Amino acid sequence: MCEMPQVVPSKLYSRLKTVENFRKLRKEVKEKWKCDVCRKRSRSPEESVSEVVSEEESDSSEEQNAELVDESESVLSGINRKLDKLSSVAGDLRELKDSVNFMSNQFDRFVEEMETLRGTVKELSKENEQLKSAVWDLHQKVDFLEQISRNANVEIHGVPETKNENCIEILKEVSRMLEVENGSIPKAFRVGPPRNDRPRKILAVMDSMEARDKLVRAAKGSRELTAKNLHSDWPNERVYVNENLTSYRADLLRRTKIKARERDVKYVWLKNCVIYVRKSDGGPVSTIKSPQDLERM
Repeated sequence: MCEMPQVVPSKLYSRLKTVENFRKLRKEVKEKWKCDVCRKRSRSPEESVSEVVSEEESDSSEEQNAELVDESESVLSGINRKLDKLSSVAGDLRELKDSVNFMSNQFDRFVEEMETLRGTVKELSKENEQLKSAVWDLHQKVDFLEQISRNANVEIHGVPETKNENCIEILKEVSRMLEVENGSIPKAFRVGPPRNDRPRKILAVMDSMEARDKLVRAAKGSRELTAKNLHSDWPNERVYVNENLTSYRADLLRRTKIKARERDVKYVWLKNCVIYVRKSDGGPVSTIKSPQDLERM
């Protein structure tokens, strides 16, 4: 038996492992055992070549296996990177899904609130219409009562203002010129703030509605009722005597005259503080009591 050769551990690890266990073999096995070197010496050239080829093939196979391992590791690394990206995308999708669910719930809540608000607005709108109707009715009643309190009053427009004037005497002079007997005149005075462009109107309280109507009719039918005829120092301008209307009815009369000019309505007049219109001679007479009546005029 020859000496056991020194073997490089990195290449012949399996052989070293056999040597280490050599002492454990049975006696008859130890006598027949030969080292690799002795085996090669006792083999034929063909066997040696075959072993060399086998070793080369083994080395090539190991290299291929190593390459396959490297490729596998590279593929696995790529797969892992993609899985990491997919995991991140999956997380983003979960967050997106949660956001969509949240927004959907918020939208549903918003729709419910909108339906509730729509119902509330509808109720408030109905209540508002009822309140507007009630306010209009109250306004009409208040205006009616206020107008009744003015039914014996007349307004005189176009009389110049003078210092220390006596408005009752002015009214008596107007009555004498129109040849109307008015009876007693309790009050007469200027109303409104002073103006530079025209004199303020005179408001006179007559003793009855009949006296008011007589004076108003006489003034409308007279062309001689001018400021100059009342006093020689005054200008030759027309003096008008009208019924004393509430502010609402006075504004409605003004608007009625404007609308009448726009729509070619020929006649607009007052009777007992009520506004009447007639589009043409012989046409129907309409009463104007509200702005809505103006639109239907």
